[in-house]
Amino acid sequence: MTRRATDGLQRAFFLWTIAGTSLIVAAAAGAAIVEVFRGTADAGTFVWGMIGIAALLESVVLFAVGLRVRHGYLNQVQSYDSRGDYLADDGSGKPRVPLFGDGQATQNIHNQSLGGN
Repeated sequence: MTRRATDGLQRAFFLWTIAGTSLIVAAAAGAAIVEVFRGTADAGTFVWGMIGIAALLESVVLFAVGLRVRHGYLNQVQSYDSRGDYLADDGSGKPRVPLFGDGQATQNIHNQSLGGN
């Protein structure tokens, strides 16, 4: 169950990575895209411009899908099983709280001094 809980964010980050890569391709084809829209592109520029337009559309769609996956993950109910395991105590006395918290920090809050370390 823990593995399944993190899949939502991992999928979203993976989609955003692909979207960023596609955006780089679209940026490289920026001048060709402009020439395609102006109607002044020759055959090679037209092909490169179409590749750039497709990459731009792909990056927008993948970014939107990534947002949707992340939204679904953040709205899912978190349980003790899906939050993750307790972190190991390293003996430093400092609280090590996972991303969504697990209640370990409350015992250490009362033991901290106001003067700091």
